Amino acid sequence: MKSYQPLSLFLLLFFWLNIGFGQSKQSFNKLINETNQYLERYANLSPFETEAFISLDQSGLPKKHIQDLKTHYQQYEGYSKDSISEYNLLLEFQGLIVENLTHIIAHEKFQDNQVEELISQESDLSIVVSNDRKLYNFSLAEKTGGTYRSRISITHYTGDSVPPNLKSKDDPEIINQHHVFEGDGFDGIYTIETEQETMYVLTGYVSGCSSCFEYNLMLVSLNEGLFEVDFSYGISTRFPEEGGIDYNPSTKTIVVDYVTDDLTSDCYCLNYAEMSEVADDYHFADGQELRAKKCHCTFEFNGSNFELIKESWEKVKE
Repeated sequence: MKSYQPLSLFLLLFFWLNIGFGQSKQSFNKLINETNQYLERYANLSPFETEAFISLDQSGLPKKHIQDLKTHYQQYEGYSKDSISEYNLLLEFQGLIVENLTHIIAHEKFQDNQVEELISQESDLSIVVSNDRKLYNFSLAEKTGGTYRSRISITHYTGDSVPPNLKSKDDPEIINQHHVFEGDGFDGIYTIETEQETMYVLTGYVSGCSSCFEYNLMLVSLNEGLFEVDFSYGISTRFPEEGGIDYNPSTKTIVVDYVTDDLTSDCYCLNYAEMSEVADDYHFADGQELRAKKCHCTFEFNGSNFELIKESWEKVKE
């Protein structure tokens, strides 16, 4: 009997390890599937429908969630014992999506999967990943109904000991140790390898109102476990068709083009933090005629940071 005991123990251990692996993978897949279902429901909900009510049993919310709402419906406006306003249903799914994303990020199988290929990005969710797959950004359209197209942003660095999490079960605010990533999310993350470290370029865009558009870019690096901003540039413009901020990862260059207006009043190839010093008058006089300027800046990475290598401006021809 003793001669078979090691083999028996090995088989038993193998059996339990495989059960654990299967359960872990199953829980991860369940989170992915749930999130995709929530996103599908979320895509069809409007923030303007505050008076339209939907049956809780037909809402698509999880059964446990529905039961909780039926029990505590009197505590909230926009709820009844059996139904919920479309706007509040939107908020419920928003909270479920954000909560699930934090669970997915914290899951032990997160780095074994390319989540950007598993989670639907057909409408309201965007996922961008750095080249080294260490820095992630998830941004969800907040759907507030206003002209400011705000997004709920979750940025995760795989080297962190504590992933992003919710402030509380009832408060979907994201707690993240890296405050430099606060905002409306990013549409691109690129690595720059130097002799000393890995740096990241993050680009972003948001519609601030019906006629104001904001572009931003920043270069960040890790310092004692926290990301710090080494370079940043941003513009607000009413003419997005005239340019923006473009980063070329192959040449490590930043090209900025814009036309002056009341949001960005003059041509300044400065970091975004300094742009509050620009003049109020965005036109210059040509006799009695006022004209805007077309501005250009080019920055190039010099091995440790971006430096300005070209700047120019010209009058906008009518």
